[in-house]
Amino acid sequence: MSDNSLDNMAGKVFEIPEAEFEKLATALDLRRLRPSQQSAAVAMLSQIRPRLRLIRPPRRLTPMRLFCIPFEDLLYNPNTPRKALGRIPRSALKPIWAETEALLGESGLAPVREAIKTVDAADAEAVQDLGRPFWQAAYGVLSGLRSAGAKDRKERARLQERLGGPEVLASLDDIVIALSIAGPIATMRRHLPPPPISDINNAGLRHVVDALTKTAVIDRDGLPILVFSLMARLASPAMLPGLIERLIDEGAGDLIKAMGGQVGEAVASQQEDRVIDVRAETEAQQDDPVAVARALGSELKTLQREAKAAGGGGRGVARQIERVKAEFARLARETVVAGAAPHTAAAIDALDAPPGTAGSMNDRFRAVENQIVSLRLCKQYAGDIGLEGEIEMAMKSIGTKLSERSTDLLQRLQANDVSVSSVDLFCTVRLVELVEGSEKADKLREKGMAALRGD
Repeated sequence: MSDNSLDNMAGKVFEIPEAEFEKLATALDLRRLRPSQQSAAVAMLSQIRPRLRLIRPPRRLTPMRLFCIPFEDLLYNPNTPRKALGRIPRSALKPIWAETEALLGESGLAPVREAIKTVDAADAEAVQDLGRPFWQAAYGVLSGLRSAGAKDRKERARLQERLGGPEVLASLDDIVIALSIAGPIATMRRHLPPPPISDINNAGLRHVVDALTKTAVIDRDGLPILVFSLMARLASPAMLPGLIERLIDEGAGDLIKAMGGQVGEAVASQQEDRVIDVRAETEAQQDDPVAVARALGSELKTLQREAKAAGGGGRGVARQIERVKAEFARLARETVVAGAAPHTAAAIDALDAPPGTAGSMNDRFRAVENQIVSLRLCKQYAGDIGLEGEIEMAMKSIGTKLSERSTDLLQRLQANDVSVSSVDLFCTVRLVELVEGSEKADKLREKGMAALRGD
C-alpha cells in the first residue's frame, strides 16, 4: 500500500462505520499473523490505531497471557511442521501452559489471578513488577521438568509424547530460557520503541547492551533468546547487520561472539520458512517478472547480510543458507528465466502486429522491456545462485532476435515503408540498449535517423 493510500486512510479513520471498522481491525489482526502479509497489515494498523485505542482497551491480563509476555515476540504461526530456530509456534502454548498450570497448582495461580485484577495491562512497568515473581515460579517448575527429561531419555520421550511432539518439546526449552531472563527482556522492551522498530537511538542501544550484559550473568544460553526477541521487533530483517555492528562498537562484541553462531543459525532457519512466503508472493506476481526478480534479489541480499553480520554458525548454517539459495534459484528459474527467450521473441514479433490486434504499441513494448529488465535484475545475483549460464544464453538469444528486427526495421525505413515510424525505431533502440549496450544502440539510432531523413 502506498504512503498516499495510508495517509488517506488515516484522514478518514473516524468516518468508517463502527461495525465495518471492527471487521477491518479483526481482519488486519489476522493478516498480521501471516508473514507474507505482516508488513502491510502493520502499516495499516498503525494508521487506524488512534480510533482502535478508543474502542479496544488493552486486552485484559490473564495468568496465561502474563506467562507468555517474556517470549511473546518469538511466537509465530509456522508454514511448516518444522520449528524455526529462535521462534515458538503458537500451537505449542496450550500444552506447555497446561503443564505449567498443573505444576504450579491452585496455590501458585490464585494469588496471580487476584493480583492481575488491580493492574493496568497498558502499564508495562506494573505488569513487569507483577510478572517477575510469577515468571520465576514458572521457570522453577518448568526447568525442573526440563532437567528431568535431560537426565533420562525415556522420561524425555514420555514428555515429548505428552506435549505433542518434538517441536513442542523444543519450544519448552526456549520458553524455560526466556523465563529465566524475563527481567532483562522486559526492561529492554520498555526502553525501545514499539514494534515494528525502524530505528534504535543511542540511548536505546545502551539498554540493549545492558540487557545483554545482565542476561550473560543470569544464563549465557539466554543471549540468543534475547537477540531473537529483538530481531522479531525490527521493522525489517535488513536492519540486523547494522544493529549488530553498532552493538559491537558499544562494547558488546564478546557477548555477540559468545552466541557461537546461533544468531546465524536462526537467520538461516527463519529464511528457510520465509521461502514458503516468497514462493506464494512470486506466484501472486507471476505476471510481473520485474517485481519478482527485484524481490528475489532483495531477499538474497538480506540473507547474505544477515548471515555475515550474525557471524556464520559453522557448516550446518552454511548448508542451510545454500538450501535457501537453491530454492531462490529455483524460483528465479521458474518465474523469470525459464522460457524467457522464446516469450521475449514472441513479444518482439508482436511489436509488428496490426493496431488493435495485440494491445497498444506501448503495452507491447512494455511487455518486451519487462522481460529483458527482469533478466538483467536476475543477472545481478546470478553468480550467487548458479544461473549465469542460463541467463547469458537467454540474453544472447534475445540479442539475436533484436539484431534480426533491427536489420529488418532499417530496410523498411530506407524503403519508406509507411507501416513503420520513428516510434518503432526508438522502441527498438531502447531494447537493444538493454540487451547489447549503449554503443550498439547508438549505432542503430544513427542509421535509423539517417534512413528517416533519406540520407
